[in-house]
Amino acid sequence: MLRVLSFDLDGTLIRKGFDDIFWNELIPELFAEKNRISFEQAQKFIIDEYDRIGPDDPRWYIPEYWVERFGLAVNIQEILSKVRYSEGIYDDVYMLSDFSKKYKVVISTNNARIILEHKLQVLKNVRQFISNTFSSVSDFNNIVKSKEFYANVCRKIDIKPEQMLHIGDDPKHDLIIPKSIGVNAVLIDREQKNNRENVIHSLAELKRMLQA
Repeated sequence: MLRVLSFDLDGTLIRKGFDDIFWNELIPELFAEKNRISFEQAQKFIIDEYDRIGPDDPRWYIPEYWVERFGLAVNIQEILSKVRYSEGIYDDVYMLSDFSKKYKVVISTNNARIILEHKLQVLKNVRQFISNTFSSVSDFNNIVKSKEFYANVCRKIDIKPEQMLHIGDDPKHDLIIPKSIGVNAVLIDREQKNNRENVIHSLAELKRMLQA
């Protein structure tokens, strides 16, 4: 029996692209100001440094690491507050309140904890309906949402994998990997480019699927 609905964040509850403003615009702006160089010079240097570490290293995802590495004496929350995440919230996110009446609602994301918590503040109207949040990088030291990550999530909330349904937008990390350990999963395609099996385009479709 299904007991838990697990949601990804970016591309699922919040539109993609907003994190790029933080990483590729605001951080370089601060670095340019500190070092008295042009924004273009700072941006190239910063992005080259990101690439030097690369997404296979967990440090790549952690704002605190980069702020220290670049010598920026700043408050990360203040920087994040300049990103208008509220403008990226999908219109149907309010439906989490409906889902919470029957299922436990959790967030399962690659976002570092500090970014995850900031986005939860932006999702304040539905925050009360989210019972648990899990960051693959901060909570379990995984680089991406792996088999181990989903297994740990299930253990933390004391359920069997088949009692959870995960909803996300990445075909590999939100569909193939969770299904490989027995977690139910569907892909959400907000841009409606994919109409194959196991694909939904909105939370309204998810509601209809759960009622079927």
